[in-house]
Amino acid sequence: MLVLIREPLAVVVGLLGKTMKYNEGTFMTKFAVQPRCLRLAMLAIAALLGTSAFAHGNDGHSHDQAKTDSRHNDAAHVHGQGELEIVQDGNGLFISLYSPLENVLGFERAPKTDAERVKARRVVSLLKANGLFAFSPEAQCKRTGHKLYSEILNPHSHGPADDHQHHDDANGHSDFRASYEFECEQPAKLKVIDVRVFRQFSGFEKIEVQALFPKGQIGASLTPKQSTLVVQ
Repeated sequence: MLVLIREPLAVVVGLLGKTMKYNEGTFMTKFAVQPRCLRLAMLAIAALLGTSAFAHGNDGHSHDQAKTDSRHNDAAHVHGQGELEIVQDGNGLFISLYSPLENVLGFERAPKTDAERVKARRVVSLLKANGLFAFSPEAQCKRTGHKLYSEILNPHSHGPADDHQHHDDANGHSDFRASYEFECEQPAKLKVIDVRVFRQFSGFEKIEVQALFPKGQIGASLTPKQSTLVVQ
C-alpha cells in the first residue's frame, strides 16, 4: 500500500502538541523530545511515506528503524503493564503493542517443557489472531497485516527490539512487540477502539496508550474494567 503525502511533515509532528520544525532530517524542539513522542512521530511519518514493513511486505528492518523502535525500551520493564501506540492516517490504522513477555506467557525465557511449548504456540496464535481490537462498526475496519517480534516467541523475527532483547536476557527479562495494520473504509466514523488484549491475556493490569489521529494526540490508561479508547 502506497500512501501519498497530503500534509507537510511539520504538520504531522505538530499533532504531537509540541512546536517543532523539520530541518535536515532532524526534528528540533524548544524542549527535549520524549522518546515516546519521537517514536510516535516517526511511526506517523512512516505511515505517510508508505515505508512501513507492512507496505513492503518485508520482515526485515533497517538499522535506523531499529534505533527508532528501540527507544521504547528506555521505559521500565514492568510486569502487568504494556504500551499501545496507534496512528491513523487516511484509511490506514497502525497499532503496535509493547509488553513484557511475562504478561502473555507467564515466564520470560525459552519454553523448557512440552506444556510450556504448547502454551507458547497458543500465545503466538492469539497474538496473530484478529481478536485483540474491535472498532466502531460504522468505520468498517479490516486487518491487512500483522508482525510479531520476539526472540522467544518468534526467534527469526529479527525485530527492532533485538538489541534490548539481548540486554534483557542478562537480567532475566524479555519483551515483545506485536504490530497490526488495518484499513478502514469510513475512517471518519471511527469513534471507539475496544482493546480486547485484557480478555485474551489476564497478565495485563494496565496498558498505556499514545494515539495520533487527524484531530490530535490522545493519551489514556486502559484497564480490564475500562478497556475502550474513545477516539472522538
